[in-house]
Formats: sequence, structure tokens, C-alpha cells
Amino acid sequence: MNNNQKGVYHTMTDISKYKNVSLSHDTYNLIDKMRKNMLVPNTIVSRAQVINILVNEKAKKLNGRVDKK
Repeated sequence: MNNNQKGVYHTMTDISKYKNVSLSHDTYNLIDKMRKNMLVPNTIVSRAQVINILVNEKAKKLNGRVDKK
């Protein structure tokens, strides 16, 4: 665990559950705009959730043509 100056402890992200991606600044800024009220009305979602929503919508439109391994 890491501890900051105020004595609050933070745990590291569980790397068995999550992966990291790199985005261009333009894409990051676009995701930041989308997360504020565009995808889920009256709700600000995380950037990760924006990516989850968009990828799942696209996968659904591909109608099973995505190989799920």
C-alpha cells in the first residue's frame, strides 16, 4: 500500500482485472467530453466506462462477428 502525506492509504489497481491503453490527446479530450452527460443522461461516467459502452455498442452492431476468446 502507498500512503500519502495526509495518512490516507491507497491500494494499487488489481492488474488481474484491468488493462491499460494509450490514447492520443485528441481522443482523450473527446472521451472527456462524452463522459459528461452524453452517454448516460444526468450522469458523469468514468473514461473507462465510456470506452466500455462504446466498444460494447460496436460489438453488438457487429452481431457476433467478433471472436470472443
